[in-house]
Amino acid sequence: MDPADGFRLKDGRTIFSAPEAEDAIDNYLELFKKASPKSSVSWGYPEMVEAFSNGSTAFLLQDPEVIATVSKSKSISKNQWATAPLVAGPEGKTVQPLATAGWGVAKGSGHKAEAVKLVEFLSQGEASTSFTKKNSLVPILKSAISDPFYKTGPWSSYVTMTEQPDKYLVATQLRGVSRWAEWQQKADTDVHKLILGKTTPKKLLAGWDAYWTEKWRQEQ
Repeated sequence: MDPADGFRLKDGRTIFSAPEAEDAIDNYLELFKKASPKSSVSWGYPEMVEAFSNGSTAFLLQDPEVIATVSKSKSISKNQWATAPLVAGPEGKTVQPLATAGWGVAKGSGHKAEAVKLVEFLSQGEASTSFTKKNSLVPILKSAISDPFYKTGPWSSYVTMTEQPDKYLVATQLRGVSRWAEWQQKADTDVHKLILGKTTPKKLLAGWDAYWTEKWRQEQ
């Protein structure tokens, strides 16, 4: 896989064209059929978190902000749940999708110099770490790895993965491109069809492969 684009293989094809992709979709479908409540076909983020918190589901795969959400839940105590690093695949490796966000200064700002100073302040030292802690975000500073807040408890899984980059590979998700919202809607619709039995893994992957191949062709 191309680490600069998590949907592309190094030979230029999409990840959805790889033979392993169908195995992955088959496993996903099996998890739904054997380990998920039937109503989860229409769940969004709040329903997923609530189901995990009240014991309806045993596992929850989500972004890091869920740590803060579950920590505040009245239905589950801190001793009843934990996080774990991503499960490695057959070759002993797995991929962390990376999506970034950051501070910026508007071109039309009337106080650019002051705004830049604020961004600098929020991007370093205690201010940066304090912001990520309170917003349940992965910190941008390497020094945070020694902070007890991240080294112990739910965040320790992220430390484990960060310390083993050869096992937990990082690939960028291009969420800043204009087509991302369109892709998200398409992916959600197609997965919905899959788990309802209205399409097959082969057809789903063929559609996704064609979608991204065409988008890349248009960009050339």
